Amino acid sequence: MIEVVREPLHFTSFDGERIDAFLHRPPAGPAPGLVMIHEIFGINLPLREIAARFATESFAVLTVDVFSRMERNLDLDYDDDGHAKGRAMHKAFDYATGVKDLQAGISFLRARPECNGKVGVTGFCLGGTMAYLAASRTDAEAAVGYYGTRIHLFTDEGKDIRKPLILHFGELDHTTPPELLQGQILPAIKGNPNASRSSTPAWFMHLQITGGRTLTTRR
Repeated sequence: MIEVVREPLHFTSFDGERIDAFLHRPPAGPAPGLVMIHEIFGINLPLREIAARFATESFAVLTVDVFSRMERNLDLDYDDDGHAKGRAMHKAFDYATGVKDLQAGISFLRARPECNGKVGVTGFCLGGTMAYLAASRTDAEAAVGYYGTRIHLFTDEGKDIRKPLILHFGELDHTTPPELLQGQILPAIKGNPNASRSSTPAWFMHLQITGGRTLTTRR
């Protein structure tokens, strides 16, 4: 079991709004920085455990609460109530503003003494879409997205990706079904040398790796 230790922080976004975050410090620094964006369930225990694991691998990890503008400290379980609340939050979430908050988080982490100035982005579900957008809209050095469930709404940005991007999907994941994955998402990045994809032949690609065990959850 990985010990999850986090330091609550906040930073100021482009419009003066306070955005909450948590810093997982590397064993020694300065280290490469990683901004991590949560699923629709907020910064819950599985995400904190993932962040802690990256920190033990010598990353300075900043988990950014991109729901800060709507509701702070959201920490949902994967039960029916959690799914209902998470879906409602996702429906109300504004990606354009969220990416600006993400950029503010990147700049904040880059300036921290724990970071060596290089910052990547990763995210899951909602955060997977944010990682995709980070590769075209932010100055992050690289991005990795897992099962981005709204990438199909931003396919026109595939040609604008200028930073290394890897997208991970489950081939049979119902949140990114074949008609979206094969019909819209992958064609958007086809031919862009900066973007690549990885997939697994699984029913669901919603992975929370916690203390050595892998959990799969449905959206």
